[in-house]
Amino acid sequence: MWRIIATHTREGREIARKEIDVGEVTIGRDADRGLMLQSASVSRRHCKIRVDHTGATIMDEGSANGVLVNGVRVAPNSPTPIGPGVNVEIAEFRITVEPVMMQQPMMGMPGMAPMQQPMMGMPGMGQMPGMGQMPGMMGQPMPGMMPMSGPPVGMPMGGPPAPSVDLVRLIAEGGQFNGRIFDLPPVPEMTVGRGVGNDLVLDDQSMSRKHSKIKRLGGGRIEVEDLNSSNGTYVNGRKVATAQCGPGDTVRFGELSFRIDGAGGGSRAGQGIEGTGGVVAAPPWAKPVFFALAAVTGLIWLLWIFKLAVPGGASKAEVEKALNQKVSEAAEKVSAAKDALDKSDFAKAKDLAEQGLETDPANLDGIRIRAQASRAIDDETKHRQGVTELDKNNPDGFTAALRIYDSMSLDSKKRTELGTALRNKLIPGGEEFCKKKLYRECFDALCAAGRLGGEKLSPNTVKLLKDAEKRAKVPAPCPHVK
Repeated sequence: MWRIIATHTREGREIARKEIDVGEVTIGRDADRGLMLQSASVSRRHCKIRVDHTGATIMDEGSANGVLVNGVRVAPNSPTPIGPGVNVEIAEFRITVEPVMMQQPMMGMPGMAPMQQPMMGMPGMGQMPGMGQMPGMMGQPMPGMMPMSGPPVGMPMGGPPAPSVDLVRLIAEGGQFNGRIFDLPPVPEMTVGRGVGNDLVLDDQSMSRKHSKIKRLGGGRIEVEDLNSSNGTYVNGRKVATAQCGPGDTVRFGELSFRIDGAGGGSRAGQGIEGTGGVVAAPPWAKPVFFALAAVTGLIWLLWIFKLAVPGGASKAEVEKALNQKVSEAAEKVSAAKDALDKSDFAKAKDLAEQGLETDPANLDGIRIRAQASRAIDDETKHRQGVTELDKNNPDGFTAALRIYDSMSLDSKKRTELGTALRNKLIPGGEEFCKKKLYRECFDALCAAGRLGGEKLSPNTVKLLKDAEKRAKVPAPCPHVK
């Protein structure tokens, strides 16, 4: 079963939704379309989405304004794969395509103990030999790893449903978590940060230990409050102390950017999300049990390394020597990765850092360098996409380029370059829209240019912006230009 949702990007409200097992859903302005989008920017027969057991695809049916997938316009009459975490835009609408997970049955027969799962080993090692199964072992992730969806292992997956809560999800856009989906825990208030004591843990160097607070407002909307973080909290590109936002809005913690997706209710407390990377609410006793088991896991991992590195019956000195040798080998790889990063050879830096982390997963410099290199590679790709959109010289291209700019790392040189290119295109483009009496497009372009550097707008440009604001009857003035 698949769910297709159309959301108005500016107003943040859901326009239409459709659920389908297998087949296709047509989208357009005509009344006979499966999803009807009433806008002059949408063609009568704009596109269609096809779903089957292999996944979902979207195909532009020769529309005037096209279909954007992750900010890039797709070729007409050519199926393009889409799914959870993929940004699909049609004019001023965002299309969300996601699988609908069916409720899972109770594991085992009545009177039988719940099924257990084997203990998870270190990355690349699989299950530890001789370990078997550890009763009551929970499927919780180690700190810094993405959480796994589904209920804790060893607990029944069926049972009576929990009270209905407001379903709000954060979909990562760019960075190390790109495409991951986070279901917010079913509590009225929660904290976000790098520290393990937060309700939502995001292990990234740009995050403070306790970065922000999130409050549910209902209807898929939330309020975010910055907790004096080092790198700030942003809503739709603006740094905020406290702000409300909802479906379609973008919220950024430090350098981690997320799109809000909310269904306004109907989820179950403690139920896993649809897809990977969801956050599962745990019972109160879960945290101390998790830390105890994490310590046991770390000890077993060290013993396994010793077993691989030295023959049986080795002395304590030999064991220490073997361990130090492994740590030294990892440090050499990480040092080489740092040199490659300094030379802007990001692909090589990432590869070397990953090699070092395979030997010493706890090497903090390796974790940091891998994250920096991954973000840099991501930013280079986004820069190319942004320039391609800018070259279209139309409102859709400007909007797509702005979204790409907002999703890039704050300290990225490529982000600065794209910002300069945006201003150089938005100002003359906005002035041209005003000449053509496209006042709303004029206002949007010049206001966006103001956000990128309002103090550099000429008096004539500011005058054009104010005039377009009045003529387009914009409900609120541009906040970036006085």
